[in-house]
Amino acid sequence: MNKMLQQPWLLFLQWLWFFGLLLVGLALLWDNGILQFMFATDSTYLCLLMVVLFLLTCLHCGYRSWFLSRQSQALWDWQQNNPDNSVLMSRYLSELAAIKNPQEKQLTAELLSAQLRGQHEVGWFITGALIKLGMLGTVIGFVMMLGSMTHLNSLDIAQVQTLMSAMTQGMKIALNTTIVGLVGSLLLGLQYLMLDRAADKLVVEAIHASEVAHGAV
Repeated sequence: MNKMLQQPWLLFLQWLWFFGLLLVGLALLWDNGILQFMFATDSTYLCLLMVVLFLLTCLHCGYRSWFLSRQSQALWDWQQNNPDNSVLMSRYLSELAAIKNPQEKQLTAELLSAQLRGQHEVGWFITGALIKLGMLGTVIGFVMMLGSMTHLNSLDIAQVQTLMSAMTQGMKIALNTTIVGLVGSLLLGLQYLMLDRAADKLVVEAIHASEVAHGAV
């Protein structure tokens, strides 16, 4: 039997463990002054925007992991002849078990898959958007670096120091936004990949359970 069905809430517990480690990592970065330095040197506020967007999307991953775990629990209850028709999975299981036509069964399974994975598309969009925001920050940083060179009229030490300061500021923005965008996208992608795999396994188990129920009848 699938491990997900034996431990229906395992997915949600895994997400809690992952999010807990993430919060510990952010606390360490804040305690060491890295996040404060990153926000203070980013005049575009893109780093702050990406961090907030990342945390909100992580909470969405937590909701989806809870939702899929609840569907897994409903599948387990249905197999134990204790269905809860208030849960999405139980209703689809009843429909799948009653359908004899393979084409209709496939269509119902596709509808179930769409219900289980539909909201993940928004998460994947935000995952890609973080990379694009990081690239936008990189471009802005380099534009600031190149733009500061237009004000250099001579090789006076004071002007050179001002130029180097402006170029350093642009470089900080470019690097910080790139790092935040890449790391945030990687961590979100990992969570949504885990959710997609869990949803696919649920669909497979639902089809198998309905076939067993139909055979028993």
